[in-house]
Amino acid sequence: MIARVRTAALVAAAMVVPIGAAGPAAAATSAPDVTAPEAAVIEVSTGTVLFAKNGNRELGMASTTKLMTALVALDTKPLSTVLTSVDYHPTAAETKIGLGPHEKMTLADLVRSMMLPSANDAAETVGERTGGTKAKFVAMMNAKAKALGLTRTHFTNPIGLDSPEHYTTAVELAKIGAAAHENPFIRATVKRPRITLTSGDVPRTLINRNDLLGDPVPGGGKIDGMKTGHTTESGYSLVGSATSGGVTVISAVLGEPSEAARDADTARLLRWGSQQYVKRTIVHAGEKVATVPVDGGKATAVSAVTKDALIRVIPRGAKITLDPVSMSPGLKAPVAAGTAVGVARVLVDGAVVDKVPLVTRAAVEKQGVIASLLDSGSDHWKGIVGGLILLVGGTLTIAKARRPARRRPTQTRRAHPQPESTERTTAP
Repeated sequence: MIARVRTAALVAAAMVVPIGAAGPAAAATSAPDVTAPEAAVIEVSTGTVLFAKNGNRELGMASTTKLMTALVALDTKPLSTVLTSVDYHPTAAETKIGLGPHEKMTLADLVRSMMLPSANDAAETVGERTGGTKAKFVAMMNAKAKALGLTRTHFTNPIGLDSPEHYTTAVELAKIGAAAHENPFIRATVKRPRITLTSGDVPRTLINRNDLLGDPVPGGGKIDGMKTGHTTESGYSLVGSATSGGVTVISAVLGEPSEAARDADTARLLRWGSQQYVKRTIVHAGEKVATVPVDGGKATAVSAVTKDALIRVIPRGAKITLDPVSMSPGLKAPVAAGTAVGVARVLVDGAVVDKVPLVTRAAVEKQGVIASLLDSGSDHWKGIVGGLILLVGGTLTIAKARRPARRRPTQTRRAHPQPESTERTTAP
């Protein structure tokens, strides 16, 4: 729960209002100890690099390449597109699904084949059939890398085969993973332990090579992706993902000596990363931020409050402040509740992350004429109004004193009738 400090800021002073901290400090504050030569963890919604070990050193990425292959293909063609297999001859050590000559398969199933078992024949087919030629598709991959702001990543093939000009860094590979995670189809695919394809010449059930899927992370979340890789030259690599409490972190390890080391480091990175950020309501609707003067109203000022709530992913323990800007210098009564009076910048640990509109908390009615004159600050008018009040009061008092006393009207009492008697009386 976010602790609140209820401090109002006067508009003229434009004070920054502290409104809380995003929960207690992270349970794991020390950096994770990993054996990978290169490693990184990023938080997806902010793109913040939480941890990096030799994070900008270039190295081969093996089959984690296929995350970019899938991204480019899905940017280019619909999932329902039917592609014809290409004439690809993998080596005995390569992973494949055994596409036959001229076999037809949907792009959706080809991407599934790339993501789960890491099929090279599927990746080659996607690249050539989507780009027209492999060279054109590789150019599209490099253009996508540039669009993502990656400066230390370069591709020479859609599979991940080793080449001196085929490389990335741990930080940039994690960013590729974050971009892939934003794609709904890729995100749903990489979390599947297995899947049965619905196109192709023969039935195929694919098994995901990522053994970490479903492993728990702090906060009740789980590891839910993403892509393994291995070549003799580049070693073992893995792009991992975990989502917990609305926070998604992506890890990348490169050049690991074994699957066991790759998995252990990835799990360690994701568990640590999941504790660094939280998703919280950092601004509630109705938070008082400033006070705005009101002229001619029954109240001399009105509270300026946040119109809407704001939910963000922020560092655990971050300081949240609101800074009122572009504020109305004052209002003239009558003022309706919900009147726009400005905006407030939202700062997390001193950095602006958003803005929220500010409105009046309550309505302010207009003053009566006499009250308005008395409140105007003019001694002249105060004297006149005061004299009029004394004059009217005195006149009413004199008039009341001179009024003759009213006589009470005489009330005639009616005699109660005597009951009838059967006896007569005679005068004496």
